[in-house]
Amino acid sequence: MMRVTRNITIGLIYAVIASPLIAQTTVIRPGQTEATTATIRQVDLKTRSVVLRGDDGSTLRVFVPQDFTRLNELRIDDTVTITYYESIVYRLRRRGAPKPPVSEEVAVSETTAPLPGATLSHQLTERVTVKAVDREAPSITVTDRHGRTVSRHVEHASGLDGVKPGDHIDITYTEAVLATVTRAK
Repeated sequence: MMRVTRNITIGLIYAVIASPLIAQTTVIRPGQTEATTATIRQVDLKTRSVVLRGDDGSTLRVFVPQDFTRLNELRIDDTVTITYYESIVYRLRRRGAPKPPVSEEVAVSETTAPLPGATLSHQLTERVTVKAVDREAPSITVTDRHGRTVSRHVEHASGLDGVKPGDHIDITYTEAVLATVTRAK
């Protein structure tokens, strides 16, 4: 639950892999979806925050942006189901290929269902630099344009073929969060 709710906090709520090869190749890692539930323990309209309690007893205070107009409809003991999705697409490019423009999009949509809920999506495309490749794990470590270093597990070791430190990788990282509320009976 902490991973999912951490991402909700970020918006109500960044990554990875490839190398210069002779031909351009696009690789898509299958999307991963995780779901969890939490119970609302507190709703503070003044600070626009909600305290959620997970099944393991842990709690997390989540900020709710002004864009969400139905905060006042939430009640203590309502159940929030949070579904989190992420996907990484990366392109292997030959040396000298033009750099893709950095782009970032965020979209938020509040539900029109009888109870409050929302969908938030975030997509980032940028070029990163490979710092390390571990074919045994398999994993890769990269640095983004801000100097932030990120390590990620790679689903198939063959995806690391030809990848070495110093290579530049174009990635598109997508994440989405869907939050729905059910009323306690």
